[in-house]
Amino acid sequence: MNHTTLLQNVRLFDLNSDYHNQLVEILIKDGQIEAIGEGLGMAASELIDGHGAYVSLGWMDAFGVCPDPGEPWKESLISYSQAAQQGGFTQVAALCGQNPKSDNESVIAQVKQVGSQLSAEILPWGLASVQGDGKEMAEVYEMHVAGAVAFTDGMHSSASVGLRSKLMQYCKSLGLQYTHFPYQKALAADGKMHEGLVNASLGFKGMPAVSETVELLSDIEMAKHLGCGLSVLGVSSAESVEIIRKAKSDGVAIVASVPVLNLLLTDEALTGFDENLKVIPPLRGERDRQALLEGLLDGTLTAVVSNHHPEDIESKKVEFDYAAWGAATLSMTFPILCKAFEQVSPDRWVPLMYAGSRTFMGVETKGIAVGVSADLTLFELDGTYVASAEKQFSRAYNIPCADMPLKGRVLGTLRKGCYMKNDVRQN
Repeated sequence: MNHTTLLQNVRLFDLNSDYHNQLVEILIKDGQIEAIGEGLGMAASELIDGHGAYVSLGWMDAFGVCPDPGEPWKESLISYSQAAQQGGFTQVAALCGQNPKSDNESVIAQVKQVGSQLSAEILPWGLASVQGDGKEMAEVYEMHVAGAVAFTDGMHSSASVGLRSKLMQYCKSLGLQYTHFPYQKALAADGKMHEGLVNASLGFKGMPAVSETVELLSDIEMAKHLGCGLSVLGVSSAESVEIIRKAKSDGVAIVASVPVLNLLLTDEALTGFDENLKVIPPLRGERDRQALLEGLLDGTLTAVVSNHHPEDIESKKVEFDYAAWGAATLSMTFPILCKAFEQVSPDRWVPLMYAGSRTFMGVETKGIAVGVSADLTLFELDGTYVASAEKQFSRAYNIPCADMPLKGRVLGTLRKGCYMKNDVRQN
């Protein structure tokens, strides 16, 4: 029996559509968009009233961490997907597994199989090196065949220049994506936060911007030498934005992402020793934050990532010095972005939610059109979002900005035509 869904009273958000910013109806049949327009008014198996909310192509997050398999009490594959759906994502690319880690085809295949059946599809990253320690290349091709969408060692390891060169050459030859987080630990020994006036006043060792830029510059030079593209994970400094801008003007094919928290907060937020804001890359200064925002608006930077890194209370509710790195941001990425860009026209930044990560991952952005799979996100730009007042599907303890009033709300998602509604709207 055919299942039809009629989505009514929704405002289409698609810059390439003739219906952009117009109230429309969308008819969905067996998971595909059948028609878009007005007065479709036919009988449908399911009627969904959007009450004037926006609808866009389903959002994608290009990077987060899920410690399952291995540590499901921090976050399981199921809770990761539920938190993603709550945040408006229909697809999320994640580095999954703590024990075992995702450096082999069996873990990738397991995550791929489970992740494809969840409310928000989980696309597995593969570790580029064995155990992610940056010393020996992992079974990249075998993981690719098993379903890995791209390869990285995440935000804690930095492979040697020699290994990165081999990875860039190998992935180029196979048409695969290797993504590097530029961070030189030797220049930030025992660093706990951004190096500046705040860390000096608090007595913590700092992580200077040069620990990021020195690795970024070496990656760019290797990309020029090898004649290949470059994918950069976790840009955080104004200097890096300018380096990437210059590299693009020189003809380097480079895509770069920035963690969402770095767009809203600075190191000033750490004066209260909030362990949930101890993240990597670190929150930097206001100059850096403004440069990141401008880099996204002018196209220098490609994507915003949640950088979701769940931890339990035992790992986080300790002295700041000893707290684990990371924040659980998956369900609140959109409200954080709404707040960060509240003075900017939505047409300039909302596409980051559905197109930015797809561009970063090399995935085609099809837009909302007849014949396309009905993977959609319903959202509002107004209203207030407070994480502590919401039912959180993530198992993580380390939710940042829990009592900070943010903006915007996700009302629900459609994946393969199946509507998943979030909690009751707030005005």
